Amino acid sequence: MVHNNRFIIQFVSIASLLVVVFVFPPVLEAKKDRNVPHGHFGVLTQYQPGPFDLTLQDSDEEELTDGKTVMKQRQDVAAGGAKGGSGGAICVQDIDAPKQAVWNQILRLDEYAKKVPKVAESKNYEEKRGDDKNCFTLKTKQRLGILPGYSYENYYEHTYTPKDDSLTWHLDYNKKSDFYDVAGHWHLEDHPHKTGCTRVYYACDIEVKSSVPRPVLNFISKSALRQATAWVKKESELAPNEKIPNKYILPEVEEEEEQDDGRFSFANKFSNKLQVQRSR
Repeated sequence: MVHNNRFIIQFVSIASLLVVVFVFPPVLEAKKDRNVPHGHFGVLTQYQPGPFDLTLQDSDEEELTDGKTVMKQRQDVAAGGAKGGSGGAICVQDIDAPKQAVWNQILRLDEYAKKVPKVAESKNYEEKRGDDKNCFTLKTKQRLGILPGYSYENYYEHTYTPKDDSLTWHLDYNKKSDFYDVAGHWHLEDHPHKTGCTRVYYACDIEVKSSVPRPVLNFISKSALRQATAWVKKESELAPNEKIPNKYILPEVEEEEEQDDGRFSFANKFSNKLQVQRSR
């Protein structure tokens, strides 16, 4: 059976993404103008920062204790209202390193080409504090190099929300990407039983324009998913003492100056006056 037109792949992690591109023969075409709108502003349901609505069974805990990846199916969401779609997949992985070390790996998007196989290029082109000052926005160009002359180029907008221990993302819709749409979510928690360890949750839904045979879909959904967070686990456990890069740390207390036309506000002046009187 072949699914025509747009096809939604619900799978986990950039590592899994590498498998997808092997099964989609790229089309040789003239160089695209990437600085044009993507054509839409999102068709997939975007993830929100915070924990997943997910319950792990005793059997799942045993798998995680053995160092294995647990795959769970989200039955509450059919991403983007996919025709005949099921809930998106979630990958759960225990890592023998603290959250700081794990975030250090995930947030260094500029270094993915050195760590993730087949990622030929990964470069942030914009980094800034979010409008509400409680998050960070990272826009990243990623290119997957499969064979000489064959590559898939995409532009992502990531939102890192420290208070929720989450990184969510979608395409940067102001640029032209090769994938039709993407919605992803990393979420980290302290391990419930092991001090200094982390439980990682990851989901990523991708929609592409292609035709995919059913055997290929089965391979992606059953085999590739279990490799999802392998690179993050490996790199984090090799460097368990690393910390979150300083540029992604929110100050605990924002210093706000109360000023009125360059002068102290009335409240500050009144407070200062009282202090002077008490000191006399």
